[in-house]
Amino acid sequence: MPPHVLDEDLQIVRATLASISDEVHRLSPVAGEAVSDALAKIDEAHEEFLRHSFAAD
Repeated sequence: MPPHVLDEDLQIVRATLASISDEVHRLSPVAGEAVSDALAKIDEAHEEFLRHSFAAD
C-alpha cells in the first residue's frame, strides 16, 4: 500500500480518537493518557510520511 494511503487511513483513525478523547479522559485518566499517547504517535507517523513523500520528490 502506498505511504499516502496509509497516512490517509491514519488520519481517519486520528480524527476518530480525537473525537472521543475528552469522553475517554472523563471515564478514565489512564485510558485518556493512552489516547493522548496514540494521537502523538499518529502525529509522528504523519510527519514521517510527509518527510518520506518530500524525499521521494
